[in-house]
Formats: sequence, structure tokens, C-alpha cells
Amino acid sequence: RNLLSSAMKRLNPRELYIIQERKLKEVPATLDDLSQHFGISKERVRQIESRAFEKLQEYMITAAS
Repeated sequence: RNLLSSAMKRLNPRELYIIQERKLKEVPATLDDLSQHFGISKERVRQIESRAFEKLQEYMITAAS
């Protein structure tokens, strides 16, 4: 849990919001909801989500070593 918390601090505010809304909610937000919230395309939200998830994975792998 501490490792995930530390990893999430590495994300910028938009990445953090998207990850929280898409992965950490019981009922996840849709790409459409988030695209309207940020005024960007659904594809761009998906790209940001993907990049943020990769950042989390990289940090957790590095920190666990």
C-alpha cells in the first residue's frame, strides 16, 4: 500500500485524476466522461491513462528491487 502511494505521488495531477477515476473507483468513469471533464478526446484520455499506468509499474518494479 505504501509503495502504491509513493508511486502515485510521481504522477501529474491529470494522470492521477484519470487513474483514480478509471482504476480505483467501484464504478469507474468512462473515457467519455473524462474526455468531457478535460476537454480532450477519448483517445487522448486513454493514452494518458496508459502512460500513467506504465509510470506506476516502472516505479513499483524499481522500488521493489
